[in-house]
Amino acid sequence: MDITTIDQDYLERIKKLYLPERKEANPYLVLCVYGDGVRAPEKWNAKVYRDKDNRLTLVTVDMATLKRLIEGRSPSTGKKVISVDDAGWGFPLGGVLIGATDGKRIETGLIGIECFQGACFKEHAYLRGAASVTLSLLKRFNASPDDTQVEICSGYINSESKNALRAAGYEVEVVEVTGLLQFELEQRFKEYVDSLGYHAYFDPKEVHDASTPFRKVIEWIDEKPEERMKLAKSGWKYFTAKDKKSTAK
Repeated sequence: MDITTIDQDYLERIKKLYLPERKEANPYLVLCVYGDGVRAPEKWNAKVYRDKDNRLTLVTVDMATLKRLIEGRSPSTGKKVISVDDAGWGFPLGGVLIGATDGKRIETGLIGIECFQGACFKEHAYLRGAASVTLSLLKRFNASPDDTQVEICSGYINSESKNALRAAGYEVEVVEVTGLLQFELEQRFKEYVDSLGYHAYFDPKEVHDASTPFRKVIEWIDEKPEERMKLAKSGWKYFTAKDKKSTAK
């Protein structure tokens, strides 16, 4: 997510893109636009807020896409496309799996659990880890910036990855990744969780009420906390708050 301060002129330029708009019950929201599926992916959006001091703040999935739209540039065509997605961000055990595909094969890499624990979590080491893994996956496809466009999932875990890819010269579009890559990543992440010793993996995005399966994970950890907390994303607020309560008793 990109956040920046803008002026009224920039707000008017966004309005003149005539992108689809959404209304939200927020008194500070001035404008909310999203991708039309042609000039920008439908998953992309941009919101402008006005605070009590009349200052405008822009919050967007990807600032580079907005700049391209305002400058009137079209997405590149003729390049091969590599899609990048992630699995495991919302699951309390293990690291996070990053996957990439060229439509023919899938390559994956793991952001280690240590990035989601202690000081590393506080320093957002997982974002640097995601960027490193993503760049390494592109090398496996021999994908050069000259002939490759990268479509990357809009999830927060990929926020540094898109910057690292652009710094390396790649053209990047932030999109909603679906289909085979998403399915295969979830399957491989389930196998990874199985290898940790937990055999009831669930995808938080696909569960209507994740509280019950989440509690089962916590119960499993609590059976052997000294051994199994090492496998948990212990930097999560849930675990740090739980640890403080235990210390206070």
